[in-house]
Amino acid sequence: MEEETRYFYQPDLTGAIISWSWTFLLFIAGLVVWLEITHFQWLTALFFALFALLTFLEIKRRTVLVTPTKLTFSRLLQKDYLVIPLADIRQPHFTKHTVTMTVNGEVLNFTFSNKAVRRLRVLIKQQEKEN
Repeated sequence: MEEETRYFYQPDLTGAIISWSWTFLLFIAGLVVWLEITHFQWLTALFFALFALLTFLEIKRRTVLVTPTKLTFSRLLQKDYLVIPLADIRQPHFTKHTVTMTVNGEVLNFTFSNKAVRRLRVLIKQQEKEN
């Protein structure tokens, strides 16, 4: 049986900035509606609830399932997962919290916790030795 581990991640910097900007736009819209009408109403509550829900999903739903043969990235609003076989990873580069890799000619950047980066480094180096 394959060992599976799940870690949280954030996409590359530009993708994260765009995604979080749209999320905070819901908060700002709720705040503007609240201040323009001068009292709290259902539309403001709806904007704040959408902001809270989207924030929760952006933090908890972005996970990567690590197995000895592949990385499976779940994405926020897309039902198709990004599956990366470890054998296809080229030029991995690790920093304290980021992993940069080339897969099929495309450069991918992800932000992880320190523990996840260490685990991925070991796993990818082990896969390179086997090939």
